[in-house]
Amino acid sequence: MDRRARHLPGRGEVVVTTFWRRLREQRAALVAAVVVALLVLVALAAPLLTAIAGQDPTTYHPDLIDSARGGVPIGSFGGISAEHWLGVEPQTGRDLFARLVYGARVSLGVALAATVVQVFLGVVVGVAAGIGNRWVDQLLSRATDVMVALPLMVLALALMAIVPSGFPRPVLVALVIGLVAWGNMAKIVRAQTVTLKELDYVAAARLSGWGTVRIARRELLPALAAPVITYAALLVPVNITVEAALSFLGVGVKPPTASWGQMLTSADVWYQAAPQYLLLPAGALFVTVLALTVLGDGVRTALDPRAASRLRVGTGRKREAKA
Repeated sequence: MDRRARHLPGRGEVVVTTFWRRLREQRAALVAAVVVALLVLVALAAPLLTAIAGQDPTTYHPDLIDSARGGVPIGSFGGISAEHWLGVEPQTGRDLFARLVYGARVSLGVALAATVVQVFLGVVVGVAAGIGNRWVDQLLSRATDVMVALPLMVLALALMAIVPSGFPRPVLVALVIGLVAWGNMAKIVRAQTVTLKELDYVAAARLSGWGTVRIARRELLPALAAPVITYAALLVPVNITVEAALSFLGVGVKPPTASWGQMLTSADVWYQAAPQYLLLPAGALFVTVLALTVLGDGVRTALDPRAASRLRVGTGRKREAKA
């Protein structure tokens, strides 16, 4: 056999190569990917970074705040110094850099865990509805419609209020978001499954005697990978925002655990006396959501080149040149 023939790329390898080539053509998506990678690295390396700074997110420093002025940090720019790189928190004197990097762990971890739960439930329900009989489809579709119609924040607030306080709060937030907001994923997967099961290769597998579970595992799930990955990439920034909103309303992550949303809750009365306490978590939240949104759009476009990108930053000139 010819040596070149033995090394011909398989279908999966071709798909992956094509995806990376299309993604590299989008400069905005590449920049967003770098930003997301740096954020994840900061979150994972939070203990190391705070050890280098010589701080931790829970230690109080009462000597660094002016109690006569209501707890405003002593010094310029919120108490920035060689020991406290971003200053200290009003009233407590906790190090802001340490709380910011540890807050990244909570915000990103909760969002990713909630997305995994949403994807799992959405794929299971969507595929079951798409390949099931008429009664199964109707039952699961109506249940999905109910979940989509339920107000996420109101239901999440109710569920968070009845759970005992001893339950780990980040885990609870991720579970509540994932268990409440899987409906849209299920509807997308069901629609794709209904379309895919009418294709010739699925019909051939059915005629050859394959069972429903085997058809779903071998034929449908690989074809569903692109839309599922695309929508999951767009769910992460949404879940970060929801976690921040729940923490801001006081039912999310509780002190002393650091979270960007929880930091914003405490900062709403300090935007004049200590503006960095509000601007730092708000800026981190904005950059993270923006980077994940741009990256999600880039993944969507790379997986489906027929769809025009909603965000044309860094891609318009190349498209015009190719045309």
